[in-house]
Amino acid sequence: MVRKSAFLALFLLVGAVFCNSCKKEELSSKKEILSFIFDARKNVQLDRNFPGDINGTDIQADVAFGVVVTNLVPTIEISPRATMSPSADQAQDFTGPVVYTVTAEDGTTKTFSTTVATAPAPYIGTWTGGPIDTGTELMRVNAIFTANGDFTLEFVKILTSEMDATSIKGNFEPISRQKTEIRVDLTHRWGANGWINETSNRTIMYDIKTPQNMVLYYCMNCPKTEWCLQINLTKD
Repeated sequence: MVRKSAFLALFLLVGAVFCNSCKKEELSSKKEILSFIFDARKNVQLDRNFPGDINGTDIQADVAFGVVVTNLVPTIEISPRATMSPSADQAQDFTGPVVYTVTAEDGTTKTFSTTVATAPAPYIGTWTGGPIDTGTELMRVNAIFTANGDFTLEFVKILTSEMDATSIKGNFEPISRQKTEIRVDLTHRWGANGWINETSNRTIMYDIKTPQNMVLYYCMNCPKTEWCLQINLTKD
């Protein structure tokens, strides 16, 4: 009888160990970020959704030019039964990489680094247009925009190919968006002997129709009174 009881106790002990082992094996070890997206419904400055590209533990998301990335709310899906820190749907400053730690049900962790890039400004480059009638004669227009906000607007006389005195150089805030009035701080104006220093302001507005076509609005005053010129430009 004693032998039988001992055998039963050993059987129960082995069974308990086996059950505990089964319970431990049932804990999920999955700890992945399955999807990452900036949803326009949660970010008022976005006009559409911007999904992230997940490559291993690196996530890259590209947003449109002009989007301020200091307070974006991502929507993140992770493995079932896992948790994440910082939590999903929490606004983050994406001016630098943001690290997310996903913790599986079994307590193991995995970190993901998220980087957000802003698309380059659509106006960057050299554009040409015309001929336009400025009220005195026909002119060809050259407009040059750089990534750091330098701006050159050249008016070239059709008949003589000479630069007109209304030609200017200046700079503006490069984060400016299309279809908004933009102040240009002049640095130079074309003179009889070339570029001369000048400090004044102008107003421009650009409207990108296609990647190769833009309408540039120009006013010689700032703030704008009325648009002096509307110039159709083609990218070189």
